[in-house]
Amino acid sequence: MLKPLTLMARVLAILSITIVQAQTSLNSSMLCYISADNTSHKVDASLTQAAPYTITCSYGDADAAIPKFLQFSCDGGSTLVTVDIHITDGVHNQKITRDIQVNESRKLYEVPVLAYVSNEIMQNGKARISSIVFSNNMNTEILLSELNFSNTTSNYEVKMNQIFTVDLNSSITKNYFIKATNFKDVNVNLYKSNGEFSQKIAQSLINGDNFIHFDEMPLQQGKYVVVITENDPNSKKSSNAKITVMY
Repeated sequence: MLKPLTLMARVLAILSITIVQAQTSLNSSMLCYISADNTSHKVDASLTQAAPYTITCSYGDADAAIPKFLQFSCDGGSTLVTVDIHITDGVHNQKITRDIQVNESRKLYEVPVLAYVSNEIMQNGKARISSIVFSNNMNTEILLSELNFSNTTSNYEVKMNQIFTVDLNSSITKNYFIKATNFKDVNVNLYKSNGEFSQKIAQSLINGDNFIHFDEMPLQQGKYVVVITENDPNSKKSSNAKITVMY
């Protein structure tokens, strides 16, 4: 039988080990599984060139799966962020890397994950994200505000003269973008849900992907039907006519 002083010493030793293990590190730890309600996880971490930010994933007994997309939000300026997603099945390891251009006019960013996981890791059904590392490549401090795992993309490509809907009442942010092969002026024609013309907003496209930021336009909250047309001063067609909306 242990003497009281010996027993107390061992208890204190165990407690001290537990406290050391439980100390909060500079990195954040969270459950990296797909939430059923598509919940965004608050991060609110400063991201500087000198200090990458690492999220170490822990699961316990929770069921986990590789999400199709990793989505995150940033605030504070323009920079180039490298996202390294580390995947493991307990035996094999893989790193998926994507460089993301962050700027002030865009809030939500997306990295495809599942499509790039190797068959070697996926085949035994134990593939999981082990960690995610965000690195700032420029001398501009930004705020990594939220992180989300989703099986639905936030990027929606639209084309010229395509009819699509935008719901400004929705809490889920969508990135609408249109590709252009050269510089051109276009009109973003907005209609009410009943097809009646609402307003027209001029935009300029550059070569590449052009994101259309509806939340930054002078619009009232609501649902709009949108058609983007080329701004042709010689055209006699009017975009103000009522259109037929089909759901």
